[in-house]
Amino acid sequence: MIRFLKHSEIEPEKWNQAVRNSLSPIVLAEYELLNLLTDGDTWHALVENDYETVMPLPTRKKGVLKYVYTPFFLPQMGIFSEHEITPQKTTDFLHEISKHYVLADVLMNEKTESGHGNHEFVSHSLSLHIAYNELYGQFHENTRRNIKAAQKQQSRVTVQEEKIADIIALFRTNKGSEEAVHFRENDYTRLQRIADYLLEHNLLDIYGVRTSDGKLAAGALFVKDGNRRWFWFSGRDNQLSESKPMFLLLDTYIRDHAESDLYLDFNGSSNPNVARLYQGFGSKRYTIPFVRQFGNRLWKMVLAPFVDGI
Repeated sequence: MIRFLKHSEIEPEKWNQAVRNSLSPIVLAEYELLNLLTDGDTWHALVENDYETVMPLPTRKKGVLKYVYTPFFLPQMGIFSEHEITPQKTTDFLHEISKHYVLADVLMNEKTESGHGNHEFVSHSLSLHIAYNELYGQFHENTRRNIKAAQKQQSRVTVQEEKIADIIALFRTNKGSEEAVHFRENDYTRLQRIADYLLEHNLLDIYGVRTSDGKLAAGALFVKDGNRRWFWFSGRDNQLSESKPMFLLLDTYIRDHAESDLYLDFNGSSNPNVARLYQGFGSKRYTIPFVRQFGNRLWKMVLAPFVDGI
């Protein structure tokens, strides 16, 4: 039986065990981190039986209307279970959501059958099991050319030296100033808070690239999640882009973790140029269903014209 539980009714230990034992475990979907990703008590859940299968429901309100959303900085969400998530199981959970919310925008996870998505979000993953020389041999020619160009700049790659706040500021000043980026002040505050938690619990790798004269040209935060490493957040100085610092940073991270049991997950992008960057490192493309669901036909008629503004 699938139950709807308010945040106060969720048992944290059972929740974390369900997520960790699932076929698609994601550390950012654990109880404490979901609290940081949202406003603490604004996520609820669907739980089947005794936490056999779980689904987080981050919730917002627009007036009196409650809806489910996928928080910034959470790479995947959806249903977590140690058993196969069948199409019928997904249907049952989505149907249960419609009983409680007028709208749900949910980025699922890669274990979800793709037929349930209104849209597919593209991501890329790279196995780091083989030697660096073999990995480098799979890089696209243009990627190798950009790495060599970066190496000629005599830039220095730093590991666990940069401040999280400096990398966030680098993003805000450059990419974050673009109209297409919708982060607000509280989003950056939340990002800092989550990153601090991850670092405190030894779940964060921090890489940076400094020019020969000491300027921070690029920085990245990688989440350590079991045998997966998420390329979670990054910033780059647009004025120093010709020195190709991000190519050098990613190449160094791959070199440092080659011949391990790890996977580097580039965390996807709807930007084709960014997707090409990831593919250039020999990564494999995979898709994640995105579900937009209305509570019923009436709500769809009412909300559909305005849903992107909610």
